[in-house]
Amino acid sequence: MEIKITVITPTYNRAHTLSRAFDSLNSQRFKDFKWIIMDDGSTDDTADLVKEFKKQADFQIDYFQNPNQHKFHTVFEGIKKVETPFFTILDSDDSYPENALKILLSEAEKIENPDAYISVMGLSGYENGTVVGDVYPGNGFDGSIFEMRYKYKIKGDKNGIFITKSYQRELSNFDYSHIPKGIYIPQSVFFNTYDAKGLKTRFINQIIRIYHKDEQDQNSVSNTRWFGKNRYGLMLGHLSFLNSYGKTLYNFPKALVRNLIGYQLYALANQKRFVEIQRELKHFKFLSMLLFPIVFVGFKLKIIGS
Repeated sequence: MEIKITVITPTYNRAHTLSRAFDSLNSQRFKDFKWIIMDDGSTDDTADLVKEFKKQADFQIDYFQNPNQHKFHTVFEGIKKVETPFFTILDSDDSYPENALKILLSEAEKIENPDAYISVMGLSGYENGTVVGDVYPGNGFDGSIFEMRYKYKIKGDKNGIFITKSYQRELSNFDYSHIPKGIYIPQSVFFNTYDAKGLKTRFINQIIRIYHKDEQDQNSVSNTRWFGKNRYGLMLGHLSFLNSYGKTLYNFPKALVRNLIGYQLYALANQKRFVEIQRELKHFKFLSMLLFPIVFVGFKLKIIGS
């Protein structure tokens, strides 16, 4: 049996939700996949739980224990281990419908020029079956993440499958050695770079991930990314967006201004001086200079909390 898909799950002290992810993988109709669990320094009983998974699973499970460095770096370390044609990322608190991997593989294998593509993205759904956010226009389309968000104005978390060769090629050219470990960094810091280059994504209107609201989970990235040191990642996210898409953003002034203000606010929250803020921008320096006094006053009035 040829393994075609690798499922990567980064996890940190999520033994209480990891069983849900495992159960959804164990119930997949498509079985030609392996599961890589990237343990980001868990101190709970994750390791013992994975031993039990291996006894029950009818698919391969590879388990790697790593020092804590947070999801951004941990995911990349997992992707470097992928040897299959395709891979997906399943968060430790999410799950798949039983036909998810089969749908994703079928759509990915239909792409005739895979070097020009990097992913197939489906929809996320809540446990009650409703779609998270919006569906794609028509029967779906081929294009960029930027088009999806800003031309078609599609909202909500999405999820899908990646073409390993394309992704690893782009990752090998992406220098993230300067990005700190141990704090929240949005994955958009990377995907903005390849999306702006013109690598395509195929968007399909099928739910391929179940999103579970764990609002009381203190280890959930969704519940912690807005605070403290994690705001450094939010600054990088806005900066990556501005530097990657560049002058294209003049056609989308709301997105440009919103991200420029976001970048400045979070830079101030990270005690960056104006000269440092300007230095990191590849474009929009004059507009940044015009906006900064307003943003500075807003920051002092505690638009962003401590």
